Amino acid sequence: MVLSKLRILSTSTEPDTDTQRTADGYPLTFRELLEDNRRTWGDKVAFQQKIRGEWRRVSHADVHKRSYDIASGLVALGVEPGDRVALVAENGIEWALSYYAIVVAGAIAVPIYYELKPGEITGMIQRSEAKMLIASAKVLAKLGEIETLKLQGLIIVGEGVEPRHGVPSGLLRRAQPELLSLTDVPGRATPESREQLAARTARPDDLASIVFTSGTTGGSKGVMLTHRNFMANLRGLRLAVPFNDRDRLLLALPLHHTLPFIVGIVAAPNVGGEVTFENDLRRLRDRMAEMKPTVFLGVPALYEIMYRNIVHSIEVQGRMESFERALRIAEATKQRTGINIGRIVFREIHKKLGGSLRFMVSGGAALNPQLGLNFARIGLPVLQGWGLTESSPALTIQRWVPRKFYMSNYYEDHFGAVGAALDGVEIALIDVPEKEIYVHLHGEGELIARGDNITPGYWKAEEETKALKVGGWLRTGDIGRIDDEGNVWITGRSKYVIVLDSGEKVHPDEIEEKIARSPVVEDVVVTGRNVRGKTQVGAVVYPNRDEVLARLAGAAPTAEAVHAIVKDEIDAHEADIAAYKRTTDLMLTDTPLPKTLGLRKIMRGQVAETCGFDPRRWEQSWTELMAAAAGPAEESDEALASA
Repeated sequence: MVLSKLRILSTSTEPDTDTQRTADGYPLTFRELLEDNRRTWGDKVAFQQKIRGEWRRVSHADVHKRSYDIASGLVALGVEPGDRVALVAENGIEWALSYYAIVVAGAIAVPIYYELKPGEITGMIQRSEAKMLIASAKVLAKLGEIETLKLQGLIIVGEGVEPRHGVPSGLLRRAQPELLSLTDVPGRATPESREQLAARTARPDDLASIVFTSGTTGGSKGVMLTHRNFMANLRGLRLAVPFNDRDRLLLALPLHHTLPFIVGIVAAPNVGGEVTFENDLRRLRDRMAEMKPTVFLGVPALYEIMYRNIVHSIEVQGRMESFERALRIAEATKQRTGINIGRIVFREIHKKLGGSLRFMVSGGAALNPQLGLNFARIGLPVLQGWGLTESSPALTIQRWVPRKFYMSNYYEDHFGAVGAALDGVEIALIDVPEKEIYVHLHGEGELIARGDNITPGYWKAEEETKALKVGGWLRTGDIGRIDDEGNVWITGRSKYVIVLDSGEKVHPDEIEEKIARSPVVEDVVVTGRNVRGKTQVGAVVYPNRDEVLARLAGAAPTAEAVHAIVKDEIDAHEADIAAYKRTTDLMLTDTPLPKTLGLRKIMRGQVAETCGFDPRRWEQSWTELMAAAAGPAEESDEALASA
């Protein structure tokens, strides 16, 4: 294996022999993390959420005590070190307490997305061989009469929930589990269970979580992550991102994903930041106005919605012309002087977002550089990071240097980069011979990584685990390059690189980013297609109905007319790339492209090879899509006008 352009940033993380800590003082287990938080931040608010109109808050001291009390109850209920406990619930204080309690007890948490279908949830519970399930009443209600689910214990989370409320009778009858509400669990603790808990020693290399990936090509795998994995990521993020005890984080992404988990459950509390949970995206504007976040965490799909709603709100007010004029002034000032005046010119937009945002962080998928530029123009920096569930999850992140954002064009010049490696992470490039990608010829290759944050492997999947690494390095599957500053630039996925008959390589991500800039394109996937024996660059597009109808100016939206409009737009947006990269085979689909739940990444493996386009089906699917985005009819105007 040839490593190229190696970038190493590392400081000793070997633990002291007397404590479960690194040499520079960072915790190596969740027990040490909770102790740090209690000792350092005490009565300061750690988490808060609004429930039925009332704010509920817990301090770091509360979190420590309640987590240990619940853990003592779990031990009394029979939870042993290494047991798996599934956690399926909405974001909230009780989710955090449940997770901490599971790992403090020495068990392994299996966080699962609450919006998955019943069969998917039970499948993950069974594959992990979970002994106990902690879930919300909403989740338990939809599990229905699934006969194969066998559990030793069942715990319901949720304020004011009666233990048996909403639990299917068949589930109780067959499983006959111990059934409790989370608030009742500490009452099951005994002097013996407390002694057992105190005697259990958490080791850095013990498993903390099994996280099932929501693969975009199908087939989820259970990623095993240790205490050391998460704590290494904590250390790297703390050294890279200037979180502090005055920060207020609004967390709306589901916590089963490692990105919101590492930021909201691990990193932010450790620096004394205040975390607010929210599960309903329609309430984001209200939450921002109330708690005035200084940091916001999102994924590209969420930032797309935010920016679209900002523009829509301005259109509704009839101020689009003045908005565009202000954008031009801000852009011209930036280009001439390097000074970003967006925070001043667009102060009303900032007020709608709480007025205190220092920066926003994007992860989970590639951020469209144009979207990042749009936010930058109005004075809102979006820092992009890169990583995988298998890396706990962060490998890189753009550093936040206010002077560079407000007084230079540095960030504009680096849209598309995902930042430099975290401290303690090593990143290198290797050749991909099967795709004829060679580092010494092309300056890019497959990105590989190693560090204490890398998973030991997949749960009960030896073959997949063997294929995961090469020479001890994690194969990320991403193609990219590393510049002279150490910044990583992702250019595509190795499995999706299109090799043309001429030998030229095409990265679908690059072409998708170009096409997605068109307002007539709602979703797009670029693939290599065999057309009459030749490999061509093909695109599957779900058109934006409102934009297409505006272009038609009253004419009927026939399949031919829509195809012509989309094709013209693609040609225009691909004009500045090499001819061999341009789309030659365009297909329209009348239904939205399938996406993963939570992070909303397109599931390439489920995009049909042959797509059909019927204007009537398109009209119906678009109406349903917009209705889902806006929420209930009585709230839709407010939701669309929110920022």
